[in-house]
Amino acid sequence: MPEYEEYRKSISNELISIRNRVRNFVRQWPEDGRYKENILKSVLIKHLPKTVSVATGFVIGDDDRPSSQIDIIIYDNSIPPIFCLDDFVIVVKESVRGIIEVKTTIKNDEFEGALLKADENGRLIGNHIFNGVFGYETAFKTNRHALPEKVETPLRQYSGYVNNIAFGEDIFMKYWKADLPTASSLRIPPNNPHYSFYSLKKLAFGYFISNLIEDVYIQCNRSTIPDTLERALYPIEGTKQRFLIEKFEIVLN
Repeated sequence: MPEYEEYRKSISNELISIRNRVRNFVRQWPEDGRYKENILKSVLIKHLPKTVSVATGFVIGDDDRPSSQIDIIIYDNSIPPIFCLDDFVIVVKESVRGIIEVKTTIKNDEFEGALLKADENGRLIGNHIFNGVFGYETAFKTNRHALPEKVETPLRQYSGYVNNIAFGEDIFMKYWKADLPTASSLRIPPNNPHYSFYSLKKLAFGYFISNLIEDVYIQCNRSTIPDTLERALYPIEGTKQRFLIEKFEIVLN
């Protein structure tokens, strides 16, 4: 049997290893610059289907309204960019399959700002895409039934558009739609829209990328993922519900 869980963990190890290599050359992991985006982009390119590209740039929405600059855009190659220069693009919203805001550390004074930016860009593009915030590390301590107010309050305010968050390598958050069909009978759809937080030791990065791969597949193929691919993407026996540490329902705006 393939060691799917160890492979998912190796994705986290790869991201952490590259991050630490940068730290070997600088005294502090850079808070600014494109280091963090480029590291994640390089990993995504290896795992996503070749029918999509990974870049940074802007999205043009209805009435020619542009988004703010987006750290990572995953777009469909069948719809050409309006502008492209190396890994910088300007694309139409119809080509977008996912967007990601990348943070060095998800912390109190920055989380709401990152969430607001991702929410505004999500509203311009549409809530059918993967919309994630990826934090290499987090300052939040998320324990069972003790979700920090700095996390819960903005999520309730900007509900539904940001649907996947990696709080460092161990904590993963997913937004579940009430009417979203599951890829298999093992994953039961929720009764109401809600956010779920999971403690996934060394697997949060892998599950963040797995959900991106699944969302891109569904958007491009208009069908659920094959069973074997699902087992490879979500290898935790009995599903990750065993590792649920927090859940709260929301009322959509």
